[in-house]
Amino acid sequence: MIPWLLGAAYINRQFLISVRHILRFFVGAIQTLYPFVIMSNPKSESVVSEPSASEPSIPISYPIKTLEDLESRSYFESFHYPFNKASSSVNNSSSSSLPNRRRLLVCHDMAGGYLDDKWIQGGTNPDAYAIWHWHLIDVFVYFSHSLVTLPPPSWTNAAHRHGVKVLGTFITEWDEGKAVCDTLLSTKETAHMYAERLAELAADLGFDGWLINMEVNLDLGQISNLKEFVEHLSLRMHSSVPGSLVIWYDSVTLDGKLNWQDQLNEHNKPFFDICDGIFVNYTWKEDYPRLSAAVASDRKFDVYMGIDVFGRNTYGGGQWNVNVALDVIRKNDVSAAIFAPGWVYETKQPPNFETAQNSWWGLVEKSWGILQKLPGVLPFYTNFDQGRGYHISVDGDNVSDATWCNISCQGFQPLLESSDPTNSIQVSVDLKEASYSGGGNITFKGSLEEQTYYESKIFQGEFLLTNLPIHFIYSVSYIFLIIIAEKTAHQYVILGFKKAIIFL
Repeated sequence: MIPWLLGAAYINRQFLISVRHILRFFVGAIQTLYPFVIMSNPKSESVVSEPSASEPSIPISYPIKTLEDLESRSYFESFHYPFNKASSSVNNSSSSSLPNRRRLLVCHDMAGGYLDDKWIQGGTNPDAYAIWHWHLIDVFVYFSHSLVTLPPPSWTNAAHRHGVKVLGTFITEWDEGKAVCDTLLSTKETAHMYAERLAELAADLGFDGWLINMEVNLDLGQISNLKEFVEHLSLRMHSSVPGSLVIWYDSVTLDGKLNWQDQLNEHNKPFFDICDGIFVNYTWKEDYPRLSAAVASDRKFDVYMGIDVFGRNTYGGGQWNVNVALDVIRKNDVSAAIFAPGWVYETKQPPNFETAQNSWWGLVEKSWGILQKLPGVLPFYTNFDQGRGYHISVDGDNVSDATWCNISCQGFQPLLESSDPTNSIQVSVDLKEASYSGGGNITFKGSLEEQTYYESKIFQGEFLLTNLPIHFIYSVSYIFLIIIAEKTAHQYVILGFKKAIIFL
């Protein structure tokens, strides 16, 4: 986007689309006339070339870019295909459905996608982007502007470990998208066939469904087949992946117009009625969450009001004011959809990524609250890894000083409050100090006066235990742990952990 355009009080979205068409025309002309010119684009590394289907190489994740490739199932013939299967399912005893409460959907749109996360077996960048605030998230969407965006298995593994569902994206936009829709929606049979191809991909690769984003103008006669596509995809997903989701993005209306409604209403509700929810466009007004909830009735939690973190005409301005929109959404008791939280990383918010990331998500937590609990599955284990680091340890021995990144390795993440300089003890996840296992550890730094008591909650969960003993394995200096448990009906429920720091 062009900065001076984004700074305007309000720019019609259709105008921005027209500008983009013009820019793309000029870029195409320049590249045709001067093929030796290389565009200096810091995001160019995000462009993933179509890999060889048969030649062995380093396994990568990549999108499907054409309808022909989707129809032919050529993806399944690729050398890379088996590596892209997620190794974990949703780690939650209630994974068959989303909780009956307001939810938080996070849509990961960052620099085109497929950056460090495309390396399935890991990369070497210790500063790679990651999310570790899963306790605030219910649904994670991996987004790019390719036709079929397949979530890298590293994201699916990390999200599933924390009980979070993962969706891919099917998007049609610009002139290419209109041509895709002309084929996709040509008959009821083609609509069903492509829906089945998408359902097959999700089921086979181990993720939980799709965000459908049709950002093109359609002919009125195509709408019936569009509804067939959405409904058939929902039915096939539900039958092949229990607890799966198909979410409709607020774009095309019932009359075929590309006309963002910014709310749930009679113009987009027919699509909402045949899938699992709607991602409402982010330029809504203050009373739109309330109006949308009224239209949705008993499905109000399936309405996800969009918030663009970059702040492009979004309610509240996004960025460091994301809580302004969340407060309004929470007040009206509907769900929220945060778009592009990688803004913190992309714009290099000071003083550093870790601190800025924790501060930004701290705003989300303060407004939205912690609604997720640890998946109630035993055994429970974590080494506090964030899926990146500067060394690797095994059983207390440092086995490598190489830098690395692989979100699949991310362990259960602790609930850490935003840093408060007034606290005598600061708690953080440290990636540089020695670790007992992996590349991370939880660190308590500071000092206490004599006979001072200190506690900090690091996990929130409910584990039903039998009368078997509870074992802890840990490596720690000058710290002892006390477990608090409550016996209920011959079972134990872990309420939390208390930590006391003793100076010897």
